[in-house]
Amino acid sequence: MKTTDDGASPRLDRSSSRVANRDSANDAVEMNAHFDVIVVGSLNHDIVVAVDRRPGAGETVVGTGISHGCGGKGGNQATAAALAGAEVALLAALGDDQEGAQQIAELTSCGVDTRFVIRSSEQRTSMALITVTDDGENAIVVTPGANDLVTARQVLEVLDDQEISARVVLAQSELGAAACDAAAELARRIGARFVLSNGPVVRVDPDTWALCDPVIVNEHEAKDVIVAAGETVPVPLDPVQLARRLQSISTARSVVITLGASGSVFGPGAGGEYERVPATKVETVIDTTGAGDTYAGAAAAALAGGASLAQACIAAANAAAASVRWPGARPPIAPAATEGTSAVGSNRRL
Repeated sequence: MKTTDDGASPRLDRSSSRVANRDSANDAVEMNAHFDVIVVGSLNHDIVVAVDRRPGAGETVVGTGISHGCGGKGGNQATAAALAGAEVALLAALGDDQEGAQQIAELTSCGVDTRFVIRSSEQRTSMALITVTDDGENAIVVTPGANDLVTARQVLEVLDDQEISARVVLAQSELGAAACDAAAELARRIGARFVLSNGPVVRVDPDTWALCDPVIVNEHEAKDVIVAAGETVPVPLDPVQLARRLQSISTARSVVITLGASGSVFGPGAGGEYERVPATKVETVIDTTGAGDTYAGAAAAALAGGASLAQACIAAANAAAASVRWPGARPPIAPAATEGTSAVGSNRRL
């Protein structure tokens, strides 16, 4: 979509690319669409620099390699959900540039419906500079660019002239609180489950918190939410205590805290309990970029398919483990569908 000459807010471009295997001649599909997952999120062009170590303040280090690729939390999550077998649509924004065209092509090839992706001639596709060390750990700097076009108005505008439905709406906070609030409202209006990946942490509306089922954060982000509410973090730190405190303070229907190599904790489960899910073991870690996004996307796909929260966390752990074996934010693989439910009995109930 192009920005209008009169400076009005850009509208969704219905002529933008569609999933390659859809019948684009079928107007009924275009105007009345059902998805397993709708992702509201960011798209970035990633510039990845390999380094022996990250530079300190005022220091210059020499990179050992550089690569370019498609990223952004929204795109990564949508791709992960699609690779997990879900019918996925992405609501995002891109510049009308080469990087934007590359994103559309890659998303489409992975089975992501891009009819709700905004195209602008006045904003460049957002960029992310990523440094990756030998152990696979990364540090990221993002310039928003076209991502700023995904406003609350744009999110809710998808309902103006299309009959859409979804089982899950997945939002992530790289777009800011207002877009997350609008995504939650979108989920409420169409009767979908709302999942929020709140990293980096933004202060969403209380009504948005109350719809989260679950909110997905890492350990540091969980602490940030608690501290921002004026509460104290449990000391010594226990992940289950942290999860209980997070759920109580946020009022989310359920929470998931990812713990890196220590797995994750989620709750409350069907019986009100909190459980630990062990991390899937990985012998060689190549690049952790996008692993958290893969986790969120795979979890959303599993929930859309009828999985319990426990099963979704296991599926997500397997997908995230698979993703770190490849360089870049979007690995070209998907875990077997059965992997997500094979280890449910190994959860530790707490």
